[in-house]
Formats: sequence, structure tokens, C-alpha cells
Amino acid sequence: MALPEKIGIITDLHSNFEALKVVLDWLHKEEIDHIVCLGDIIGYNANPNEVTYLTYKRTAFSLKGNHERYVLGFEAKGVKEEKLEVIRWTQEQLSKQYTEWLSKLPDFQLYENMILLVHGSPRDPDEYLLNNDAISKGFKHLKDSYPGIPLCFFGHSHFPMVIGNNKVESNFQETKTIALNRDKTYMINPGSVGQPRDRCPKTAFGVMDFKKWEWTCVRLDYDHEATAEKIKAAGLDPSLASRLSRGR
Repeated sequence: MALPEKIGIITDLHSNFEALKVVLDWLHKEEIDHIVCLGDIIGYNANPNEVTYLTYKRTAFSLKGNHERYVLGFEAKGVKEEKLEVIRWTQEQLSKQYTEWLSKLPDFQLYENMILLVHGSPRDPDEYLLNNDAISKGFKHLKDSYPGIPLCFFGHSHFPMVIGNNKVESNFQETKTIALNRDKTYMINPGSVGQPRDRCPKTAFGVMDFKKWEWTCVRLDYDHEATAEKIKAAGLDPSLASRLSRGR
């Protein structure tokens, strides 16, 4: 199946129903029905079943992120206690059918022989692309291992960015469109739907326009107070609630 003219890219939903609903409603209004998810559907917030259901129903393709692996029983090395608490809580909450679906998702995918989809980086599904060394090595691995593939979409860090054409663009606190060079290779992070960390509380995701060869990072307001109240009501660490309003 060939890629459509536009696709929506979402990642790091983290059980945030309020944010995901705003994102999906926007994509539907814009008639962008082809959506891919880069993982971390669950974790941190209090609606794992609802968010997994929406992801299952509305995405054309999804990856497994580190939070899926944790909930499925993979070792969570160096994970803070408040995150372990959410992992255990999510294991208790998540229905068997959704757990089985998550277990079948791949860690990465060369999608339609056109774009590489990863959660962390082209080298490692758990690697954060947050410094020059990691970015440089990830970019080299992409070009060496996937020659001719012009685009790699990644998540994990919760920071929207566009890496390519000898620069890193990371100022996306408002909706912004970047014109890409068809002769260059790019690694692009759409930011986090469910727990933004770039000091902006707005939900983040993106749209790739293959006809215009443009990337748009979309930022939208959502009811983070309602999400925060659900975290508190579930008895989870209150810092997970307070960080949403700060985008941290």
C-alpha cells in the first residue's frame, strides 16, 4: 500500500485520554485518516485502556515503546519508583486483549519502504536523542543501515525536533511548518501527545505532507487539569499530575 499524501505521526501518548482525543479530533477534521504511532501508548497517566483502544482503532500502524515493554514484564533498568508504581498499576488495569495486542507490536519498522519508524533512535529503541553525540551516531547509523531512506521518525524524548540539512530545529512551542529538502535525510520527533517536556503544556504531534515535502509540528491546548485529577484519583504520584501544566 502506497503512502497517502499526508500522514499523522503521534508518539508517547502515555495513557492521556484528554490529549489523545484532541489530537484525533483535529486529525479527523483535517481529513488525515492515516495515522502511525511510535510507541509509549501507556504509562504515567490514568487511562491505559481507553488510550490503547483508541490507538488500536484509529492508527494504521503502531510500534512498541519502552513503557509497553515494562508492562509486558521486561526489566525496567534504572527506572524511578514513581514510574515503577505506574507500571504496576497499569499491569493491573490493562485488559488482557490490549496486553496481547501491545505484545505483538514491533520495536521498529521500515514503513512502506519509505520511512523508518523507531521509538528511541535508529540504533536503539531505548536511546534518547538529546545531545550532539547521540544525534550524530544515530544519524550515521540511519544513513549506513538504511541507505536511500530519507525520513526517520522517532519519539521517546518528548521533545519535538527536526534534525537534518546540517541543523537541529527544536523550537516548536507553537504550530510550525518546516519545508524539507528532498535531497537530504531527516530524523524527526513529533513531540509527546501525553506528556510534553519542552516547557510547553500543549499536546504535540505532527503531519508529514509527502506532496509538498513539508513537516508540520502541531501544538494544541487540551484539558490537562482533567488528566491531572484522574492521576490523583488513581492514587498515583502527584508529581505526575503537576508536571502536565508545566510541560516538564
